[in-house]
Parts: sequence; structure tokens; C-alpha cells
Amino acid sequence: MTSPIYFHPRIYELVMRVIYRGRYFERIRSVADLIPKGASVADVCAGDCSLYRYGLTNKGVEYRAYDLNPRFAAWAKKQGISMRRIDLRTEDVPPADFVVMLSALYQFIPDERIILEKLIRSVKRQVILTEPVHNISQSVNPLVRRFSQRLAGIDDNPCAQRFDEKTLRALLDDFHFQSIKPIAGGREILAIYTI
Repeated sequence: MTSPIYFHPRIYELVMRVIYRGRYFERIRSVADLIPKGASVADVCAGDCSLYRYGLTNKGVEYRAYDLNPRFAAWAKKQGISMRRIDLRTEDVPPADFVVMLSALYQFIPDERIILEKLIRSVKRQVILTEPVHNISQSVNPLVRRFSQRLAGIDDNPCAQRFDEKTLRALLDDFHFQSIKPIAGGREILAIYTI
């Protein structure tokens, strides 16, 4: 079952704004500030392309978005944003100076290492990764936890597992990511891999 969150990019953005509250734009800026003008950017699992729309439009970057969701790809095309549908489990990311993945690595557990290897193979300069480590789907309150899991469509999803800070940091250390630090009030970790 596909979560209603993924029915349309505007719904997705609204949910993200609610989850991150006043830190929604902070997390986007944390990544956008790392990307210089004129760079090529591959935004993997780009969703609603918020990184581009709110952080990169004035930087003259060569932006390419990649996502599996056909609704998101069709919407991006209507917005004049270059998005191609790819399945990261079976396809590689086309090369770019900066390969970015925002809040999506958990979707590939238990194959997260394979995905990180693909991102690293595709990058010319830096992989920039953010990943949530505090999730309402893991709330100690059973009602909140159950509601958020149903909303996210992870009741029957084999990818329902999430990272906590310890497991994510251990994984990133194994791949020699640097600058591992909390953002968005500690809800996410931002990490950089430099070639």
C-alpha cells in the first residue's frame, strides 16, 4: 500500500513542514549552503525537489532529480524541473559533482550499504546525506507511533526499520563520511563524503 504522503508532492511538502515545523527551511539551507554556484547536482530520492526549489534556484547549478515515484516525476516535469525515474536498487545514479540524498536512506534497509556504495561511485566531489534519527514512527507513545506508521504506510512495509543516531553514525563511519553533525534541532544527521 502506498502512503497518502506520496500521492502528490504538495501533500508530501505539507507533511514535511508539519514534521519539521520551524526547521523545515533550515534543513534545506544546511545542504544548499554546501553546494557552490555552477556545480552539477544529482538529487536522489528527490521527492518534491524542495532542495532545488528552496535552496538552489539562484545558484545556476545543473540540477537533476531522481525518484521512483511516477506522480512526483510528472509533477516535476510540469514545474520545469528535470527529474528522471530511477530505481536505486537496480540502477546507478548518473555522475555529478554533488550527489545528495535527503532523508531517504532508511527506505533501503537492509541494503543501505549497497546504496551508499552507488552514491559514492557516482560522485565527482561530495556526497551529501541527511537522515532522520528521531522519528515519530518510533514514538514511545503507542497511539502516536501507530498513527504515524499508518500515515507513512510502513505497517506492512518491509522497509519500516529506521536509524537511530548510534546505528547511523556507525554506518557513516564505516564509509568514512566526515562532518557528521545534527541538524533540524537534532532530528536529522547531516554527513559529507568527500572524494
